[in-house]
Amino acid sequence: MKEEAGLTHDFSTAHTNSSSLLGGPATLTVDDLAQMAQTSSEDVREFWVAMGFPSPRAEEKVFTENDARLFVEWSKFIASGAIDQATARSLLRANSHLADRLGLWQVEALVEDTMRRYGLDDTAARMYVLDHIRERVDMFDELLRHSWRRQLDALLKRMDHEIATRGHEGLQPRFPLNRSLGFVDMVSYTSSSTILGGRLVDLIGRFEQLSRDAVTDAGGRVVKMIGDAVMYIADDLETGLRVAVSLIEQLGADDQMLPVRASFVRGDVFSRSGDVFGPTVNLASRLVDIAPVGKILMDPTTAAAIAAGKAGMEYDVEEFPSATLRGFGTISPYLLTYRR
Repeated sequence: MKEEAGLTHDFSTAHTNSSSLLGGPATLTVDDLAQMAQTSSEDVREFWVAMGFPSPRAEEKVFTENDARLFVEWSKFIASGAIDQATARSLLRANSHLADRLGLWQVEALVEDTMRRYGLDDTAARMYVLDHIRERVDMFDELLRHSWRRQLDALLKRMDHEIATRGHEGLQPRFPLNRSLGFVDMVSYTSSSTILGGRLVDLIGRFEQLSRDAVTDAGGRVVKMIGDAVMYIADDLETGLRVAVSLIEQLGADDQMLPVRASFVRGDVFSRSGDVFGPTVNLASRLVDIAPVGKILMDPTTAAAIAAGKAGMEYDVEEFPSATLRGFGTISPYLLTYRR
């Protein structure tokens, strides 16, 4: 199968391949970029570190013409007053973090694809990816740009809908976003991981795939995957309930999954760096730890809203034994039941 895969990797071509990917060779220093943008070397270093790379030495030629073009345009953008320096750093770090994670995800997916289709070991598969990934860069680049625009459009539409229902607020609330959210985690994951051995990678991959599909199809969004757990979020109560029920049902129906349990809370949060924070998130995290297998556990306030029919009449709530939760004291949770 190695012959079919066409393994011809030449390690001496790494520099040439890098130049091709970056649009040219690295021929410029920190001072070169500073001079081109009419700014300081310290500004260049701050930009580069925020982009996710180590600060270069003064004499080191690490920048390409494309790097210089972007830095000049970025410097002009900031100088125009469109954003301040703190926001600039935040946006650069966001791009850096997402690009790093995306690149890693894409490469690992291609390695797995190569191993599966050609029957190669990990090393040979990575050699194949090194040889062929540049053939796919244009497609990945187009997909990224299109996906980002679609996701931004969806976000702006949700935000427009939300502020239309708010009215004008005299004071900025500490937690301005009202959301439905929760966690689903695999029970006994830690103890099972030693038994599963090599199958652990497949388990995590399947859990992530099923979770993302279930959340998205039900109208919610994945905030993050945390190994053996997924955090989900939705704008309204009805959608959030649909997401929670869908996750429990679909993960529970898969015979390759460990048993799962869930939490569901409606409350106020704030959003930073692509994540959400606040007491509501902490409460949902505590509740999932005590939820029974295959069940969804809620706080009393959320349960009261559901019992009042604010999300439809197909849900029942049931009292659950009181529990002491770190940071919240003793609360009386409720179990959610979905009636078909």
